[in-house]
Amino acid sequence: MYFVYQFNKTEDPKGLTAALWHHKIAHQVVFNKGHNELWIMDPSQLPAVEQLMSIWKDDPDLLQSVKRAQPTSSAMSSNQRLFSQFALAPVTTGLLLLTVLVAVITQLGSDLTMVGYFSISPFDIKNGHIYFYDSIEVFNKGEYWRFFSPALLHFSVLHIVFNTLWVWDIGSKLERILGSIVWSIGVILIAVSSNVLQYQISGYPLFGGLSGVVYGLIGFAWLMPILNTRWPTIISKQLMVFFVVWLGIGYTPFPEMLGLGSIANTAHTIGLLSGLMLGLIYWFVTKRRFS
Repeated sequence: MYFVYQFNKTEDPKGLTAALWHHKIAHQVVFNKGHNELWIMDPSQLPAVEQLMSIWKDDPDLLQSVKRAQPTSSAMSSNQRLFSQFALAPVTTGLLLLTVLVAVITQLGSDLTMVGYFSISPFDIKNGHIYFYDSIEVFNKGEYWRFFSPALLHFSVLHIVFNTLWVWDIGSKLERILGSIVWSIGVILIAVSSNVLQYQISGYPLFGGLSGVVYGLIGFAWLMPILNTRWPTIISKQLMVFFVVWLGIGYTPFPEMLGLGSIANTAHTIGLLSGLMLGLIYWFVTKRRFS
């Protein structure tokens, strides 16, 4: 996503954004450091944006006809609004749909036979006992998807609801800013690193969830505005404190006392560190573009 304009506190962006949507210019207005900021998806549309902004600054009323001609969000049906949101973040949407599908297939982890197709290590069930294969078997069998697939496993309704809501809230915003390809690469790297290290450190392959990805997205989204003040603020300080505190609580018996089960703490920690590292890499690679 590309920064275009910082609105004055007295300027209302609603009329301008209505005209932008009418001209099919994908954009986002974010609140950052006391000001609204306009960001667009496609820099090739910048001339059209500047032309509309010029009209808007000279006489906002000239955009009224454009505003009335386009179907505003209030006139759109709920299905249309939902579809438009999904269309702006297709990979995030696909990931969440796939997660829900895996939850249905595995019956939220209760069907161990189906879970075995997604766990990081294959296993057999014989005489009431579970026998796990060494991680080398993953390479020998060419089942490389297992390094990512544990992120799709969830073991309770609360588990999947918590993770999918945060992935949608943060992930969809990041996908619009970064683009689907860069966002996808980042999610894969975060998921694989958190899954592999969780398995290597714990030695137990029956774990899963998008929590590592959630922490990675949070780390990335929190760090970027610190590295670049023109980057939109997605994670507030209060929210970051909450997730860090919850990360610490995960290392205590408290979650199990609440009936949340055992938490894959290593995956959370590695996910957060991976997101921070990817933030540094992305900033270094793109700092000229945002300077």
